[in-house]
Amino acid sequence: MSDTILIRHEAPKGFQFISEEEYERFQAWKQAQRGICTWKLKDLARYKYGTKSTERASRYLTKHRHDLDIEQGGFIDYVNTHNGWQIPAAEMMDYLLSHPD
Repeated sequence: MSDTILIRHEAPKGFQFISEEEYERFQAWKQAQRGICTWKLKDLARYKYGTKSTERASRYLTKHRHDLDIEQGGFIDYVNTHNGWQIPAAEMMDYLLSHPD
């Protein structure tokens, strides 16, 4: 006969526990996103904020222009965005991991 020990643990603020199945589904989705060559602004909003609203994503790109602008050594062409954003998905995902704000 084995004893069972129950431990109660709260996730730190801003974190939550998810099932292993849900985590694996997210990882598969994340890998699929890397297969997409470029994102539009709504794709960035969906990835970073989980919403279709592009307002916060637009503000994020504006705030980080000094890092992301192709003229400053980045990977987004801010000058030619009048026809819609063309955001390299893999590079943006890497940038978001290193700049989570």
